Amino acid sequence: MQEPKDVAARRLSMIIEQYVEARKHRFGFVSTDQAARVIRRTLKPGPSEPALSDHDLDDMVAALAVKNGLAVIFDRGVRGPADSAEADLNRKEATMRAPTETPDVARAVDTILGGQTALRPQTAQMSMSAVISLLRERTGTKRSDADLEGLIAKKAAVLNVHLS
Repeated sequence: MQEPKDVAARRLSMIIEQYVEARKHRFGFVSTDQAARVIRRTLKPGPSEPALSDHDLDDMVAALAVKNGLAVIFDRGVRGPADSAEADLNRKEATMRAPTETPDVARAVDTILGGQTALRPQTAQMSMSAVISLLRERTGTKRSDADLEGLIAKKAAVLNVHLS
């Protein structure tokens, strides 16, 4: 017969596995704050349940999330009071969203420079500042001018576009 502590530890492990598996299929990331609240609400404290610090629970969730290829957002203490947090757990949509994808700046550079070579194959010339301006307009990128210049210069060399 197993010890009650072994059973409780295995139960905790199974709950964490189920939580991470559910997040993997739907969201692609795990919030340590939200995971801890859901897991603690599911566990219902009792004499056989292991005493587990928030830090230890975060470590267990993060380790399993990384093993399953998920991003981990360490956000404990970032939210407001617990009453609003409990209400958030009952919502159908995620309380936190994964970071939004930035536009594919490299693809936009290819499009801009590719369009220039298609229009004027032999004399395609634009200024670097014009390409950067057009790129910011199309993608809304906040990358530095130096970073964009480097990217544009590399793409221009590959596409044989001459920039002034």
